[in-house]
Amino acid sequence: MEQIDFSFLEELAAKYGTPYYLMYPDVYEKNIGSFLSAFTPRYENIIVGYSFKTNYVPYLCGISLRMGCYAEVVSTMEYELARYLGFEHIIFNGPIKNKPILIDALKNGTIVNLDSLYEVDCVCEYKLSHPNDDVRIGLRVNIELTDEMGSSRIQNGLRVGRFGFTLKMLEIVIRRLKQADVNIISIHGHTSSSDRAVSNYQIIVRQMLKICKTFDLEDIEYFDIGGGFFGAAAKGIDASHKPQYKDYADAILDIVLADNWFITHTPAVVIEPGVSVVANVFSYVSKLYQSKRIAGQNFITTDGTVFDVKPTMHSNNLPFTIYTQTESTQLIICDIVGSTCMEKDIILKDVEVPKIQFGDYILIDGVGAYTITLTPTFINYLSPILSLTENTVQQVRRRQTINDIISLYK
Repeated sequence: MEQIDFSFLEELAAKYGTPYYLMYPDVYEKNIGSFLSAFTPRYENIIVGYSFKTNYVPYLCGISLRMGCYAEVVSTMEYELARYLGFEHIIFNGPIKNKPILIDALKNGTIVNLDSLYEVDCVCEYKLSHPNDDVRIGLRVNIELTDEMGSSRIQNGLRVGRFGFTLKMLEIVIRRLKQADVNIISIHGHTSSSDRAVSNYQIIVRQMLKICKTFDLEDIEYFDIGGGFFGAAAKGIDASHKPQYKDYADAILDIVLADNWFITHTPAVVIEPGVSVVANVFSYVSKLYQSKRIAGQNFITTDGTVFDVKPTMHSNNLPFTIYTQTESTQLIICDIVGSTCMEKDIILKDVEVPKIQFGDYILIDGVGAYTITLTPTFINYLSPILSLTENTVQQVRRRQTINDIISLYK
C-alpha cells in the first residue's frame, strides 16, 4: 500500500501497540472476484465456498457473505461461526461431525458432505425417525493421486489420503443411503496436494465424473472440486511459473463441458478457495529492538514471533520490508528472531537488512493463510488486526488481554 512508511507504522504503533496485523480487504475482494470470473465466461453456474479454516476473521468472512460466497466449514466451531455471521449457504466438510451438529446442519439445509460410516449411520437413523423430511446429503470421495509407481502428489508425499470414501466403500454407502431414501445431491473431491498442480484437478474431475456415472447419481446438484489452489501471492514472491486462476478454470471446464453426464445434469461447479484468495491479504508489523552479534552471526530481535508469522515453522523466508528512522547504506546478513524464549523462534533466516536501531519496524507480507487461525496464545498476547483501505484504518480485532485468558478458566 502506498501510504505505508515509517511514520504511518509509528502512528499505528502509538495507537494500537506492536506487533499488529494489517489486513487489505480490497485485495481480498479482488481475489475472489478474479477467481470467480476465471470460470463464469464459460460456465455461469459457479459457487465459491470460502474456506473458513484458512482465515476466519469475521470481518473477512463478512466480505465473502456480501459477495455471495458460501461458507465452507469443517468443524462445529466454524459451522456455528458461519451461522452467527448470517451465512444461509454453508458447505459442511471435515472428518468429524458429531450427531447433534450434523442433524442441525441437515435441518438448516446445509450441504453436508459425509466422510465416515458413522455419519452415514446418523443420517440413516435420522431419516428413519423423520420419514417425511427431505434429507439431502453429499459424499466426499477418496481421490487417488498416487500412480502405479508409488509417486504421490498427496500433501507431504503421503502414499494415500485418509479422507473420503473409496470406490469399495461407496458401493456400500450409496446402497444404504438410497435404501433409506436419502438424496445424494453433492459429490466432493477435495484432495490436498504437495504441488497444487493443474493436472491434479484434471485427475480429480475425471474420478468424480466416473463415480457419478458408475453409481447412477442422478440428483447431483453440486460438483464440488474442493480447494488447494495456488493463487494470490504476496509482492516479492515469484509466481511467474505458478498456475493462475484461469489455468485451473480451463483445466476443469475443458473436461466437464465435454462430458455428456455433466452437460445433461448441469450441476453447480463448487470451488473452495482459501490460500489462493487470502495469502496476500495480510501483513505483519513488529518493532525491532536490538541487533546482536554472537560468534560471527548477526541477530535482530523483534517483539513479534515466528508463531505469528508462520506457525507451521516452515523454512521459507517471506517477503519483508524494513522501515527505519534514518536511512543506512550499511547492510548485514542476519537472522530476524522473535521475542519468545525459544531458540527456534526464527522469523527470517540469513536475510540482508540495513543497519537498524531500536524503534525501527519490519513488515512481513503474505501471512494471510492459516497464520491467524493457527497462532497460539504462547508467551505473548494475540495481536490486533487493523483493516486498511485507501482512506481508513479500522481495528477488527483488539489485542488479547489477561481477562480474555483468565475467563476461560473460571
